[in-house]
Parts: sequence; structure tokens; C-alpha cells
Amino acid sequence: MRRLAIGAGLVLTAVAVLLFVLLSQTEVARALRQGSPVAVLVVGVADLAEEKAPADRVSIALLQPGGRATWLSVPRDLAWPTAGGWTSLHRLYAGEGAPGLARRLASLLEIPIPYWIVLDLRGAALLVDRLGGVELVVPERLVYQDRAKNLFIDIPPGKQVFDGARAADFLRYRDDGEPEGARLARYHQLLGALLERAQALPPSGWREVVDGLRAEARTNLSRWETWDLARAVGGLSPDRTTFLALPTVPRTGGDHVPDLARLRNLVLGATRGQTALTRDEVRVLVLNGTGTRLLASRTGAWLSDLGFTVVGVGEADRSNYPRSYVVVREEARAKGRLLVEALPPAIQPTVLVQTDREFDVARVGGWPAGADVILILGAGFDVRS
Repeated sequence: MRRLAIGAGLVLTAVAVLLFVLLSQTEVARALRQGSPVAVLVVGVADLAEEKAPADRVSIALLQPGGRATWLSVPRDLAWPTAGGWTSLHRLYAGEGAPGLARRLASLLEIPIPYWIVLDLRGAALLVDRLGGVELVVPERLVYQDRAKNLFIDIPPGKQVFDGARAADFLRYRDDGEPEGARLARYHQLLGALLERAQALPPSGWREVVDGLRAEARTNLSRWETWDLARAVGGLSPDRTTFLALPTVPRTGGDHVPDLARLRNLVLGATRGQTALTRDEVRVLVLNGTGTRLLASRTGAWLSDLGFTVVGVGEADRSNYPRSYVVVREEARAKGRLLVEALPPAIQPTVLVQTDREFDVARVGGWPAGADVILILGAGFDVRS
């Protein structure tokens, strides 16, 4: 009986310890431990007291298991559709705050962004000072003056150590004539220097940094979640951290909109170590295997409009193909699937995907130079269906 009681006690103790470990883990630690990335929206503002002002900087920090990270900055000229028309995502912060921006960017990136931090220049300066300053190389003199704000910035070129005040000036500096990429490059340079400096911080020093950051910022992270994030950041190294700008394409009016194909590849690479195939990477030769005139030309133009690269159109070896074929090389099966998935739903079941060996491409003159996929149009093929 006594042994039974001791055994039961040990089991209960083990269960209690296990429950304590599981329940005491934050969602941040649990996600990283399970191999899932953690996304945090980071918003930089001039002054936390000005809640209705646009954001100065908007970024997403993607922390990945295994000590890797991606910092994705949102350009100021990124346009966003709203009920009242297109506007800058930075300006939306004034009305929607960090939670609203997190929802919008989560929809764009197709990943959850559950956490956010808002930090002003004063908080950024204190963070730099708590880390003991950062070393940067400034390629050219930076001079900026704003009499209305009683602001004068003059940063000489060369290698130097920035304290918090000088780092804040580095962030404040702007040149209306410079491209957006140059401003983000300076921002990323400072972040990289901060990360490098953080590697030298002893574990005992993180408490002061984390507590100081929480005192100077607004965030929905709990104290323990902030600690877990700090530990993850402390394990990063600059050579395993990538700083990028959200890819965009020009829009009529002078601003930019997201480049969805490049952005999708970027996110897949950062979160899963994968890349997505885009339609412009699929080079298609279209051959007409029916008696319908101009069918290959019409289909080629339709595929081009969808974003595929059409390398040629022509006639097949005969005009009585009973069905359509997508012919690919073994290593390019994914490109064939992408092409089939883009066809109208009514056509897809009638298309057979085969490799060049299964189809015997010799009958159409061998494998065409510069093509990844051969689309042979058979009976009933019509992209207008």
C-alpha cells in the first residue's frame, strides 16, 4: 500500500511538473520550439504621445527557429486601397493603430501577425544607450535642418560610435531627393549594428534592456513574451539576419503597390525555406492539334495576359488530337501543373500531363529550345469556355 502511495505521488508530481512547464511557456516560446516562425509588427513613430500622427517606420520582424530572422520594412510610398481611395499604409496608422496595421499586413503576407510594438525616437535612443552605443560607418556627410522643429542634424562621414542621441538623428535625417531605398538602407544599417552590439550583452544585461524597452514602448506582448523574444533575438547573428524592403511595383500616380509574386516568394523563403513558382518563369510553346484556325495564337495571347512566357505558337504534327496535352520534362513537372491550374475549370479535366519520354516529343520535332512546357491543343480546347 505504501509503495502504491509513493508511486502515485511520483506520478502526480511528474504530471504537475509537466503541466507547469507546458502552461508556463508563452505562445512565443511554444511556437519557436515547435518550429514555427513568429511575426511581430514594429512601428516607429516620432513621439508616442502623438497617437493620431502617421507612422515614420513600419516593419515586420520574422523570427525563425534555428537562429534565423528576416526584417521586412514597408516603404513609405506603398499605396493601400481603402473605401476612400488609395492611401499610404503609414498614414493608416493614425486611424487604425498598430492592431489595424497588423491585420492588413497579415492579410497581405498571408501569415498571422499576432504581436506588435510601437516605439518612438526617445525609446530608440534609450535602447541604443542601454546597449552601450553602436558602431557605424557613415559613407557621406548627412546634413538636415528643420527650423520649425528646431532641428539641426550634422553627422560627419567615417567610422564612429553612435550614442542614443546621434542614432536618433540618424533616423530623423531625410533628403527629399533621395530614393526610398536609401532611407531604408540607413535604417537597416542601424538595426544591423544594434544586433551586432546585442551579441556582446551578457545574459544579466538583458533584464535592463527588456524592462527599459517595455517602459518606453506600447505593445500587446506580455512581459514574459517580451523576454522570450529577447532571448530569441540574443541568439541571432548578423550574418543569419536578412534586412529587406517589401517588394513593390509602380502604380499610376507615382506611388507603388505590392509585387505579390516576389512578396510571396520572400515570405515562403522566410517562413518555410521554400520559394513559390511564378507564371513568368514558365516558358510555353503552344501547338495547335485541331483544325480550328488561329487557335494556337489566340491561346498564346491568353496565356501571355495571365503572365506566362509564351516562346512560340505553331501547328502540331497533326490536326486531329482527341484531347489536349501538357508535355514537360521530369524536372519541370511543377511548371506543367501551374499551367494546368491556370486553365479554365471546364478544360482542366481534359488535359493530360505527360513527360517528354511518355509523350515521345520526336513526333513534334524534338524538344523545342527555350521552352519548359509544350501545350498541345486537342479537340474541345477553348480558353473562352
